[in-house]
Amino acid sequence: MVQTQRAVGDEGMLMVANAMMLLVANAMMLLVALAIVLILLLKVVCKIIWVPLKVQHVLKKQGINGPGYSPILNNTAKIRRLMIAEAESKSSCFTHNHETVVSRVMPHYYNWSTIYGKNFLYWFGPKPRVAIADPNLIKEILLNTTSFEKIKHNPLSKLLLGDGLVGLDGHKWAIHRRISNHAFNMEIVKGWISEMVDSTTKLLDKWEDVTSARDQFEMDVHKEFHKLSADIISRTAFGSSFEEGKRIFQLQNQQVSLVLEAIRSVYIPGFRFLPTKKNRLRKRLEKETRDAIRMLLNNCSRTANNSKSLLSLLMHPIKNQDDKQEAMDIEEVVDECKTFYFAGKETTANFLTWAFLLLALHQEWQSKAGEEVVRACRNGIPTAENIADLKIVSMILNETL
Repeated sequence: MVQTQRAVGDEGMLMVANAMMLLVANAMMLLVALAIVLILLLKVVCKIIWVPLKVQHVLKKQGINGPGYSPILNNTAKIRRLMIAEAESKSSCFTHNHETVVSRVMPHYYNWSTIYGKNFLYWFGPKPRVAIADPNLIKEILLNTTSFEKIKHNPLSKLLLGDGLVGLDGHKWAIHRRISNHAFNMEIVKGWISEMVDSTTKLLDKWEDVTSARDQFEMDVHKEFHKLSADIISRTAFGSSFEEGKRIFQLQNQQVSLVLEAIRSVYIPGFRFLPTKKNRLRKRLEKETRDAIRMLLNNCSRTANNSKSLLSLLMHPIKNQDDKQEAMDIEEVVDECKTFYFAGKETTANFLTWAFLLLALHQEWQSKAGEEVVRACRNGIPTAENIADLKIVSMILNETL
């Protein structure tokens, strides 16, 4: 009987001990969970409140002010979008005046620089950005590549330009830059001039047919220049006709509005993986664009007479200072092609459109440019040899830029 009571007592003690250990273990797990939550909470508070306010305080002491940071009440990314939308909704007369153009194209920059000075601090979510307009500071930033890095782009914007020179840094950027410099060697570019002239002549012949058929007409010259720059890029840089490259430009045009919407918004990590309607469209356009460029790459690698095209040169390895070969893989070449396709077409078309608007506004310079072309170029056709003689045309182009 005594032994039985002792056994029962021992069993009871063991149950109590086990219960106590379980309670302690649960309490420890709860404390660990609370500690993790607290640490995460502190990190979030630090990232979205403490660090931004600290940055704002430090820069303010250095004389750099800007729209104040507030994690809840004031989102400058949203304010920036509203300013751009308001500016784009207003009609405006054409002018080459710097302030008028900036207030239309970059209203957020114009408004904030007017209030806070040429160098000011603004916010993209919790990320600080300093706008710099001092030429000496700009020079220092551009030359000091070790201290200043490029702003990391919204992952959704990479779908348009690819992961090429625009977004790369460090060693990989250096390799891409060397290969691109080799591809854009001036002697090689001069070899493309006849193709550029042929594309332009074709456009002018089309315009001539339109003017001869009608006394009065309207033409969207901006669209015409987009077609011209697309044709020149396709024929000279990528060794294909405009018809072959046209699909790539159409796909990129569809991507533009999606990318602009993305880069004007604060990116939420992981958002691009959600199966939203726009994300599915982005993914489809990205796949079709890359497939179209790969097809051009395959055609180029099979065609011997494309050795001087940009595409061929980007695919060709070069030797660095250590006599080692450097090359881009196929996907890196695709990324660079996406950059050159879009950036080359957009900038050239916009540049030519603005130049023509200026010449229409100042027709005396239009006449002077025309007379110079007739003097310098036989039959009005420029060549690699006589382009340097177009002094007035160069002045007009520089003024446009």
